[in-house]
Amino acid sequence: MEKNMIGKYLRDLRRRRGMSQKELALALGVSKQTISNWEVGRKVPRMKAVEKIANIFGVSRNSILAGLPVEILEQEDRRVVDLTDRDIRLTYLGQQVPREYIDIIEKLMRCDIAERDAQ
Repeated sequence: MEKNMIGKYLRDLRRRRGMSQKELALALGVSKQTISNWEVGRKVPRMKAVEKIANIFGVSRNSILAGLPVEILEQEDRRVVDLTDRDIRLTYLGQQVPREYIDIIEKLMRCDIAERDAQ
């Protein structure tokens, strides 16, 4: 997951509503700098602020915390498949994905995870 999903989603919600950082700050009872810090990912809103943000924009708290619209969250929940689950048959464009392709993807993922852990 991208590091600053919450901030980017918050900025998107604010802009779609046509609000400035100052206007949102006033509505939440925080400083404009706090809004800026959230949007650039220096800080994240606390749960009380998340609740207020959700109410202002008419979205769920989970949506704010995930940094994604609820429609995408629901869609992702239905579509999550663990590659290590051998009972799942994966397809791509209607064709079954060969086991050797899945093995290659798993190896790439293990390398990527090991690389991130080493950093």
